[in-house]
Amino acid sequence: MASDDEIEKLLREISAQDSPQPAPMQRGESSTPAQRDDSTSGGRVAYAAVGAAVMGAGGALSGLILPGISMISTGIGAAVGAFVIALVSGPPRWFSR
Repeated sequence: MASDDEIEKLLREISAQDSPQPAPMQRGESSTPAQRDDSTSGGRVAYAAVGAAVMGAGGALSGLILPGISMISTGIGAAVGAFVIALVSGPPRWFSR
């Protein structure tokens, strides 16, 4: 079993962690956040169009292979869905490089 000294030490550590004073934050070289340049090539619409083309082709191919579903309607549905989702979510950072 733990001795009274160890318990007191643990209680002091817990009270130090629960103190209302926040720990000092380490500052980087600059106090201002980095500027994000959204005007580079490849925006939301381009990303959405590429995603729609890829998913539309995949949907058309799956409609061609699977029996009972139409190739055209599956491709159009996949393209529209991918376009809307990509337009809302926006491109990842690697797309804008």
